[in-house]
Amino acid sequence: MSVLTSGRKKNRSRVKFQDSLLGYATIFPAAFVLIGFFGYPLFYEVYASFTNKTVGEAGKWVGLDNYSYLFSDPTFRSASINTVVYVTVVQSGKFLLGLAVALLLQQQLKGRNIWRALVLVPYALPGFVAYAVWRLIYNPDVGALNIFLMQIGVIDAPIAFLSNPDWAMPGVMLATIWKGFPFWTIMFLAALQSVPKELHEAAATDGCNAFQRFRNVSLPGIRPVILIVFMISTITTINSFEAIWLTTGGGPGSSTTILPIFAYKSLTAFQIGQSAAAALALVPVLFVLVFFVMKRLNKDK
Repeated sequence: MSVLTSGRKKNRSRVKFQDSLLGYATIFPAAFVLIGFFGYPLFYEVYASFTNKTVGEAGKWVGLDNYSYLFSDPTFRSASINTVVYVTVVQSGKFLLGLAVALLLQQQLKGRNIWRALVLVPYALPGFVAYAVWRLIYNPDVGALNIFLMQIGVIDAPIAFLSNPDWAMPGVMLATIWKGFPFWTIMFLAALQSVPKELHEAAATDGCNAFQRFRNVSLPGIRPVILIVFMISTITTINSFEAIWLTTGGGPGSSTTILPIFAYKSLTAFQIGQSAAAALALVPVLFVLVFFVMKRLNKDK
């Protein structure tokens, strides 16, 4: 009897091993393609950042020279500061505007579905169209903003917003917030609708006003969505390119140059090693961001 039992166990183990082997053999081609597709470009970029590679030349190993050059370059330091300011202001604006519009669209408004559709228009527009519109709005000769400000007496003469170092970055920030806040709105709206109505009714019965119900019921209910949207949108904003390139090109001077623009300009100067190092400077920041969000999500479970 024990011999039969032992034989059956061996057969089952053999079948499990064969099934596992077949499973690994099935997913190996896909895994190989994915690793090659995602892993090779990253590996190549890391390797290139430690060389003096230029277009048409293999380059030599220079160790940390590219990184040393970057951190001693005033333009890189300026781009880093611009990136922090740009991301902080844009993310704050998207969050506040997105949440406010989501709370408004949650109410029983006349034509609510139409308004919900219209609010997605900025996000649905192609980037080059959206930012071309904003360039026209900021135009010192025919721009709607200058015309409006002059008519109400705020300014006496037109302002070239995108050519003025003091106004260029705020102008780009406003355009970026307008383009991106609908994503926050639609995600917040979906999250708010998933909060059970019974909780709001119970809070109202206990005498909570609208703000207290939002703070104690709605906000805790949508916190995971806030964290996920914050992470995705921050990564997108840090890597912003078209918003700035299509409006100011990083100028005037370097007043609107952020790290992706800096890396691109290094690449157009055929400095592949320096461009790779500048691009990789963002990786630790993104890693910390993702780690923080994942930790908070696990804590909220």
